[in-house]
Parts: sequence; C-alpha cells; structure tokens
Amino acid sequence: MQAGILMLTYVLTVVAVQAVGFLISRIVEYTYPAFGLMTFLVLFLSAFGIAWPIAVRLAEFGLRRAGYEIETADKRAV
Repeated sequence: MQAGILMLTYVLTVVAVQAVGFLISRIVEYTYPAFGLMTFLVLFLSAFGIAWPIAVRLAEFGLRRAGYEIETADKRAV
C-alpha cells in the first residue's frame, strides 16, 4: 500500500513540476526565442529527478499523519 501511495504521489508531483517547467520555458521563449527549446528540454528531463525527493517527503508526511508506520529496508538483509 505504501509503495502505491508513493508512486501515485510521484506521478502527481511530476505533473506539477512539468507544468511549472513549461511555464518557465514559455517565459524564456518570449524573452529569448533562441533559448526556449533548450530550456524546455532541460526542465523536462530534470523534472523527473526533482520530483522524486519531493514525492518521498510528501508521501511520508501523509502516511505518518494517517497513523501508519513507514516501511524501511529489512534489517536482516544487511
């Protein structure tokens, strides 16, 4: 269940970060038309990496607030 919540949070966070990146690239394109595409591509690809830590923190916060204990790696596997 916790993995599903994390995946859903990640997808929603990626969509939000992509929307912000799109708006930033549109502003750059209006100001400097030559840099619009490069800005979009850089923000598009970096959104996947930026969204992961945000999604992890949001999912942990939501699960803790709901009263669940966060699953961690099995200590016997070390």
